[in-house]
Amino acid sequence: MTIQVSCPACGKTLKAKDSAAGKQAKCPDCGGIISIPEAVYDAIDEPSADVDEGFDADFDFDYAAAEHQSPTAPAGSQRRPCPQCGEMIVSSAAKCRFCGEIFDSRLKQQQSRATASDADSNLSGGEWAVGIICSGIGCICGIVWMIQGKPKGLKMLGVSLAAAFFWNIINVVIQLAANPNQF
Repeated sequence: MTIQVSCPACGKTLKAKDSAAGKQAKCPDCGGIISIPEAVYDAIDEPSADVDEGFDADFDFDYAAAEHQSPTAPAGSQRRPCPQCGEMIVSSAAKCRFCGEIFDSRLKQQQSRATASDADSNLSGGEWAVGIICSGIGCICGIVWMIQGKPKGLKMLGVSLAAAFFWNIINVVIQLAANPNQF
């Protein structure tokens, strides 16, 4: 059986052997570090059709223990409900395979960094307009974003400085056109 894991840097879905559970590996595409979680086993919701329903009524069976064990799970692996969706997952799971909730703090940090950097890497249309039309305000925004560590800060600063340079050239051309004897 294999474990499917997504690279937090590039999002590529990869497969790893069960023996790699709990270890770290490099993504072959982007070189990012991937933490391989424990294998997730399916829970048994209802008995299958081949189960013999005619067992003796005096049969002593521990239903609570069976609820936390899967016949395909290795011996000793306890199961618990996911706090987000309620599905039965391995107790040591780093991520719920049903709802995607992340329990491992390192994985959660990597995931938040990846999503935050994706959202903050490109300028929106309004930000382009501010950078071009109001280059002074755009420079200030760009510097603040650079201090915050957002990749779009350097882009905004560059766009604002280029726009300021462009507007100054336009201003000089207009001044020369209006007053040709000035220079």
